[in-house]
Amino acid sequence: MTRIAGLIAVLLLSAAGCAGSADPTRFYVLAPADPAGNAGARPASERDLRIGIRSVELPRYLERPQIVTRASATRLEVADFHQWGAPLRQAVPMILAENLSRLVPTEQVMVFPWGRAFAPDAQVIVEISRLEGAVGGESVLAARWRILSRSGEEVTMGTARLTEPSGPDYESLVAAQSRLVGALSRDIAAALRSGVQARNR
Repeated sequence: MTRIAGLIAVLLLSAAGCAGSADPTRFYVLAPADPAGNAGARPASERDLRIGIRSVELPRYLERPQIVTRASATRLEVADFHQWGAPLRQAVPMILAENLSRLVPTEQVMVFPWGRAFAPDAQVIVEISRLEGAVGGESVLAARWRILSRSGEEVTMGTARLTEPSGPDYESLVAAQSRLVGALSRDIAAALRSGVQARNR
């Protein structure tokens, strides 16, 4: 009887220990861009523009659930308890599409692969070489982007190297990276609108 009571006590202590050790992992997502400054009615040609996000390439070191920060010019750090809510290779194209739909604006934005019924007037290709920062320091986004016509010809291209203060914690760092993706989206949206105007001349 004493042995059984002792076993029960051990089991109860183990259960209490498990209940008290909650998972400390925090999950984060990129936020869409603020469309302020792009309000107001747009010409029907822009509102009807069909945009396809053909591809968004990211550095291999970002292909992990953990948030990566830069400790020095040659060293990266991985935060085990601060992770992305979705893989960045999926999240960045989706947030770029949402941003462009707000900034152009148009409701006809899709991420590849799209169905045969969708024939984009413009296809966006983005190559991101840097998207990281340091808590309490600076966040950086470096990218090259291209816009292709419906036939696949290059219409225009651009480069960006953008920085934002990261803030004191990971939530602030993710907010800074959201603003960086938003700034990149504004550049691409402006180029898309210019392309529509040139096409209509």
